[in-house]
Amino acid sequence: MITSLKHTCAGMARPMELLAPAGGMEQLECAVHFGADAVYLAGKRFGMRRRASNFDDAGIASAVKFAHEHGVKVFVTANTLMKDGDVAALPDFFAMLQNAGVDAAIVSDMGALSICKRTAPKLELHLSTQASCMNAEAAKAYYDLGVSRVVVAREMSLSDIARMRESIPDDLEIEAFVHGAMCMAYSGRCLMSDYMVSPSRGANNGHCAQPCRWKYTVVEETRPGEPFSVIEEDGGSFIMSSTDMNMLSHVRELSEAGVDSIKIEGRAKGAYYVASAVNAYRHVLDGEPAEAWQAELETTSHRPYSTGFYFGTPGQNQGVKEYARDYQMVARVVSCGKNAPSPAAGGQVDASSPATGEAAGNVLRPFPQVVVANQADAPGCYAAEIQPWPESGIAARRQAIASDPYAEKKGCVSLSFIDELAASPAQAYRAVVMCRNRFFEGETLEVLSPGRGVFTIQPTRLVWHAADDASPDDVERRREGVLAGADPRVVGGTLCAVNVANRTMETYSFDCGEELRAGDILRVLRADQCEGRTIE
Repeated sequence: MITSLKHTCAGMARPMELLAPAGGMEQLECAVHFGADAVYLAGKRFGMRRRASNFDDAGIASAVKFAHEHGVKVFVTANTLMKDGDVAALPDFFAMLQNAGVDAAIVSDMGALSICKRTAPKLELHLSTQASCMNAEAAKAYYDLGVSRVVVAREMSLSDIARMRESIPDDLEIEAFVHGAMCMAYSGRCLMSDYMVSPSRGANNGHCAQPCRWKYTVVEETRPGEPFSVIEEDGGSFIMSSTDMNMLSHVRELSEAGVDSIKIEGRAKGAYYVASAVNAYRHVLDGEPAEAWQAELETTSHRPYSTGFYFGTPGQNQGVKEYARDYQMVARVVSCGKNAPSPAAGGQVDASSPATGEAAGNVLRPFPQVVVANQADAPGCYAAEIQPWPESGIAARRQAIASDPYAEKKGCVSLSFIDELAASPAQAYRAVVMCRNRFFEGETLEVLSPGRGVFTIQPTRLVWHAADDASPDDVERRREGVLAGADPRVVGGTLCAVNVANRTMETYSFDCGEELRAGDILRVLRADQCEGRTIE
């Protein structure tokens, strides 16, 4: 097990753990990459976020192995309200967690706490926020039962937490939520979903349908079919919709109050949300001003922000948008390596690089060209064995498009793109990415990379690494790109120059002027991007 924090916290009264949500393996990888000290996740049962991907038994073991290899702790939730049928399965579940090397179980039910202590004594016990622990006497009672950490109720103020810290044992840790969605019900104990949808969608067993976020009207009893909007003077209202929490500007005060772990909500959210939120909080914990990173938290899908109950009441979401989302994640970086130096596009490349293993000498490999100093340092980069672009093929494609007035409407490759292929100069680096949403050749993309500020790149010489089920004949017929030969790393694969990456979860590579790292996030801000659901 991991016994100390992965990071230090610059200038804080006490070191604080940064705890991130991991609804699936990709979210976990992003949390680790961007600097989380610990992650919390759930199995296929007993978790409060059933809509997340979550982890089966083998997946939990794999998650623990990956996280521990990177110095990150893993906590697993078992915090739903337990019935007798649930309790019967807990001994095997907790034993599995202990065998997998999980660091702690997050529980709320007294029976679950007792079973975990008895059947998996090596697991630390963390008390879930679902238990609504709000005073020192309750915290000490749980401590006497074996709890090593209390996740305090989200309804506590900062001064409440400070008073609790003064009255509990020094080795009883306090964990507090600092970012993400909040519930309109006390500590999440809500029955609305059970009644508005069905008992199978109950909030307390992880299936909440969020009816508090729905838009409501009222109907007068004698006038059925004539709904009236529920409004306030300044506009529309989601009468039960809470604001989201954002405590980025107050992490120092949380430290001074005695908080040991700050927790980001969001196991039902995607990898980009995890990457962005963890990255912002990591930078601030490491000593950077919160003002420099508040704008980052505006790039993910969220409701209007507040500071929750820490400094008073958070209020309701009375804004003009239910969700704000201006940015879109377009890719995750698989690998990146240096391009071979070349005097000009189509020039000679030194094929004696260690990446090629070829004898000394020069060969003509006009484009694309990737050479890395050590292939093991950048797995998945496409080295110099890529075949040259056939000039005859480029010439034939240019002629075909030039002679067909409808050619550019049939696909994404334009005549100007064909003309630019041979003349396109190499940039310093070549990256291999997994596409998540479309992006274009030459488009300005923003990069999230741990330990660095947000910076931009413009991908050039974009190549689609077509899988073995993509026929070269189909590529030619649909005018999707310019064939560049076989993919040397994929049996039956094809390399194809394109000017848009638009196949989700498929591999692309491109040149860029900045070094990227495996796991970095690429995103884009577009004028036509969805900016949120408007409340009217």
